Amino acid sequence: MQTAHSLRSAIRQMMRKLGFNFSALSEKSGVSRGALSLIFVGGTSGYSPMSFHHLTSITEALSLPEDVFFDLYIDECFFGGKPNRTRIEPFLERCLELGQLSCIEAVLSRLNGEPRYLPLLFEIAERQNKKGTNPFTERLYEYLLIYKGDRRSIENAICCYRLFLLRLTEDEENNTRELNTFLPYRDDLPDDLKLEALTILGSLCLNRMDANELEILADELIALCLRLFGTEEIRPSHTFQPEQPLNLSPAVYYSHGYVLKQIALCERGAFREAETYSQYYENLGWLEEPADRERGIAAKLALFAQANRLGCRLMDGNLDVLPEFVDLLDKHPKDIVSGLIVLLKTANDFGISIDEWLLRFPIDLEQILELQDNAYSKQVSRNRYARLLYQLSIYHFNRGRIQESLQAAIQSWELSRRLNNHRMFRLLASLTLMHSGQSEPTDL
Repeated sequence: MQTAHSLRSAIRQMMRKLGFNFSALSEKSGVSRGALSLIFVGGTSGYSPMSFHHLTSITEALSLPEDVFFDLYIDECFFGGKPNRTRIEPFLERCLELGQLSCIEAVLSRLNGEPRYLPLLFEIAERQNKKGTNPFTERLYEYLLIYKGDRRSIENAICCYRLFLLRLTEDEENNTRELNTFLPYRDDLPDDLKLEALTILGSLCLNRMDANELEILADELIALCLRLFGTEEIRPSHTFQPEQPLNLSPAVYYSHGYVLKQIALCERGAFREAETYSQYYENLGWLEEPADRERGIAAKLALFAQANRLGCRLMDGNLDVLPEFVDLLDKHPKDIVSGLIVLLKTANDFGISIDEWLLRFPIDLEQILELQDNAYSKQVSRNRYARLLYQLSIYHFNRGRIQESLQAAIQSWELSRRLNNHRMFRLLASLTLMHSGQSEPTDL
């Protein structure tokens, strides 16, 4: 057949150019003479199809780039006019790893939504996802969403979730669109991915400054953790056993919901109610796994709970706890931005000086980002850093330091512009009125 001839002719031509015969090719590639004969000469029923392993072995033996024959191998995946899983699967996986988008598109086009091959494509995409972020899997997830019939299936929700993660950027308007697109599918995720998704969604919602939305997600995460992990007094009837190891410790997921709840309540000024939620994650030793115990996760969360409790008291006007709160900030360098926002907001609300404390914590975004574990925490830190600079601008203005106030405002504006954070733009606009003496700045 013509398509089989194209690949074989190209390889034969390269063999002649490099001075290879089939004996030499067999010896160097490890492919038997018999297999080579059936592939290149054929038998009574014509050519034998070439496996992807044979292709890579031959290509390597000829010292050629790995993908030199990939475009011709596509026809081999559909040898005899029918798709073949044993050839399509390894070929697609390697195309994804090498970023051969044109070959991926050609295979998907030839499959034309064939239902029997949709589970295979889902398996390939998920395997690639486990290896790490691969932007080329985006095309597979998009393809699956087009051709899968059940819009409320677990697989459909997972595809939506993977696309959501792949499409997140530093652009907050983009992230808002992607978040809104994914939100309706979160309930269809399996519990392990739902834990992860609610944690990420909640963190990203911090950038949107919507207390109601944040509280809804916090309540969902709290309810899910209570169902999966129970409490120290009441354990769940069935032990939660995820198919894959969780990305974070159960104690971290458990505490995250309550922290998000506290933040949402603080955004509304309900500081005393927010303070009560520290009690739910300050003693999670009962939830620790052996590895968590070695890392002292419960002990770190206990300190974090105490710092948040003091932060709530500070913002409610209990200034006596200020020295203790600052001391705890030293023990939580990853959360220094949030802690400084609390300090500045307290200073701005109650007209106190915190100059001595600000000197203790250099405000350097790059150093702060180096302490973060992943892209989502880095993105949250960037946006919260813009809010910190906003509060710092107000603080300097109130202390009569107009130049420093303008500098902080400009830095916040530049960072917000880079992040395309329109909500921060609206807040920063109020600083213009503050400097002109026309109004007080908008509160966060």
